[in-house]
Amino acid sequence: MCSSDLRWRDTWLCTIHSTYYHSYLCTCPPEEKGNAVKFRCEREALAEALVTAGRAASGRSGAMPAITGLRLELVGDQLTVTATDLDLTIQVVIAVGGDRDGHAVVPARLTTDIVRSFSSGKVEVEESGDDVVISSGRSQFSVRPFNYDDYPKVGVPTTQAITLSSATFGEALRQVVRAASSDEQRQAITGVQMTAEATGLRMVATDSYRLAIRDLVGEETLAADQKVLVPARALGELQRLVNGADTVVMRLGDRHATFQVGNTSLTTRLIEQEFPPYRSEEHTSELQSLRHLVCRLLL
Repeated sequence: MCSSDLRWRDTWLCTIHSTYYHSYLCTCPPEEKGNAVKFRCEREALAEALVTAGRAASGRSGAMPAITGLRLELVGDQLTVTATDLDLTIQVVIAVGGDRDGHAVVPARLTTDIVRSFSSGKVEVEESGDDVVISSGRSQFSVRPFNYDDYPKVGVPTTQAITLSSATFGEALRQVVRAASSDEQRQAITGVQMTAEATGLRMVATDSYRLAIRDLVGEETLAADQKVLVPARALGELQRLVNGADTVVMRLGDRHATFQVGNTSLTTRLIEQEFPPYRSEEHTSELQSLRHLVCRLLL
């Protein structure tokens, strides 16, 4: 029974016609008052931004329900949509018709499905009272936002930016990422190691059964002998973004890596473990060390 003015202020029970939402119970507390946001945007542009950012939203609330949401921040006519699960963060910036600067954190899946359910045309989002009202044409929905202050802060990368060809980097991702393991019990091989080589940038991944190596000749993105281990999951999401783009701007820090593609940025926490040796000389060195250790124990 989807009416033109659907609200669940008293029980917080959504009655949208959907198997999933038929039993959807909003358990988030009312948001503390802040800047009440209001803007208008074309349905296609807003839906695309919500879907793209929403891939990083956490599927488990745990002790932080807010990270299952999307943070909306409006300044002028620029809307920034952010989602994070604390390991992966995706931000999308789009142009909208801003009416009132402000911010809100709304349930990611529910808000996305509401916007996608609308026909083409303008969508208006306004924080009103305890709810965020989303409307288009004669349809209007209200969702209860999360407490904005509970949403984790997203840092701004300050490391040097390196620009890569999107086509070349995207091809390397397609060749290497698929070889990484999905076994979280062996975290060191769930990522792609990027190392500085004499000829440029090397990308390596393995699941212990297969090994993929791709050299990007002439791409000097790392300092000499520097290496980082980037989660394959994050690079898999990056693959979606590079299609059709011209360049990828990469910033590599000690604990995080950020990739900028057009109006979208992806930041991921690096894996702080040692990637297994894969060169023949590395195996030889390890065998020699083991041999020396055995000899000392036998003395």
